[in-house]
Amino acid sequence: MLKAVINLILKRPILAIYDVTKLCNQRCLMCNIWKTKSDDMTVEQLEREIKKLKRFGVRYVFVQGGEPLIRKDIIEITDLFIKHRIKPTIITNGILLTPEIAEEIAKRRCNLAISIDSMDRALFEKLRGSDKLPVILDNIKKISGLKRKGNWSITTTITGLSKFDDIREIERFAAEHGFMYAIRPYIYVRGIAGKKNDELAYEWKDVREIFLYMLAKAKENNFLAYLVYREHIRYIKGEAMPVCDAARYSFLMTEQGIKHPCIEFTDYTFNLETFRRDKRMFRKALEECNRQTPCFYNDAREIGILWRKKWLILLNAPRIIRQLIKYGNFF
Repeated sequence: MLKAVINLILKRPILAIYDVTKLCNQRCLMCNIWKTKSDDMTVEQLEREIKKLKRFGVRYVFVQGGEPLIRKDIIEITDLFIKHRIKPTIITNGILLTPEIAEEIAKRRCNLAISIDSMDRALFEKLRGSDKLPVILDNIKKISGLKRKGNWSITTTITGLSKFDDIREIERFAAEHGFMYAIRPYIYVRGIAGKKNDELAYEWKDVREIFLYMLAKAKENNFLAYLVYREHIRYIKGEAMPVCDAARYSFLMTEQGIKHPCIEFTDYTFNLETFRRDKRMFRKALEECNRQTPCFYNDAREIGILWRKKWLILLNAPRIIRQLIKYGNFF
């Protein structure tokens, strides 16, 4: 943790977003990742990269895809990160989340996030390109009683097709089965990961009720999420965004181990060993990207939001600690 704090002070990443594979069993309207080829690292190759991450001071990793559970060795991969004291969060669509895999994840200090964008079966199929909502819901019901060491959550991407009552229904389902619940805005920028779809786009008035509801709930139950939702609203309203976290507090590591500033900014690569020198090459391009096409991918914004609000967080520390104990400690 000391190394992570030092990295924050020096504006060096503590979070890696790892595309463990680009293979996927869904065809989401808001995503382009599944269209690309995947040249996945072996476990041996990955461990060499993880050792570099550890030396650099990376403390957290989002294990995503594609669909990470397509990898048959996903538990072995998870164990490698834990072995080197990097806390993983597996981000999955839940289709392949069997009780056996879930039980193994539950034994470990590993977070789990399952994506559900609608409880309406037809809308879910339209958004995700597969009629698998009943399978996912059944998988969650089967694992809801497991004791876990990590934070387990259900997340929803809010689009122009999202309805308030539908979001409330997902929230109730999450609570009934012991999961935290979070939303995020639909994002499209350069089309590398986030795909532009006019039907999914929206204005503030279209999603106002949803985000204000989640803001009020978070203020009561999850102060850290409350700080993030406030920035979500600023972003959706089109207000100016501060500098993003890309190559500042987080970065992308592809399935091949290549490092990019973020999932939508793959024009540049860098090495951890020469990070400071490499960053100077693309710093101005990143700043221009943030001015011209600001995004709000959570991994490119959340750490910066919380770090800039650190004194407010310290003031509310007792309240936050109680919430983390009650609802699940992401950290």
